[in-house]
Amino acid sequence: MKIKERLIGIAMGIVLTLIGMYSFTLFFSEEKIVDSLYLLYSKRKLGGLISIGALLNLPVFFVFINQYRYDRAYGLVSLLIILVIIIGVLKFI
Repeated sequence: MKIKERLIGIAMGIVLTLIGMYSFTLFFSEEKIVDSLYLLYSKRKLGGLISIGALLNLPVFFVFINQYRYDRAYGLVSLLIILVIIIGVLKFI
């Protein structure tokens, strides 16, 4: 049961991060999504976009804490730690 709740938190974090990245790119870029992501990667700014996309996870985390869904919040924090590692790797590539 705990693993299922943690996986729900991870899945929700992935979806929210992708929605945040997509909406930010849609708002501020005139190119296609794929072209924008490639351009950001080539300029070494993709980590910043991932960080901005991950900001949507913050209010969801507090909702999980207020509803006493600690396992889902744990899954969300686990995903955020993975995102930090990914962003760190992107800085050195």
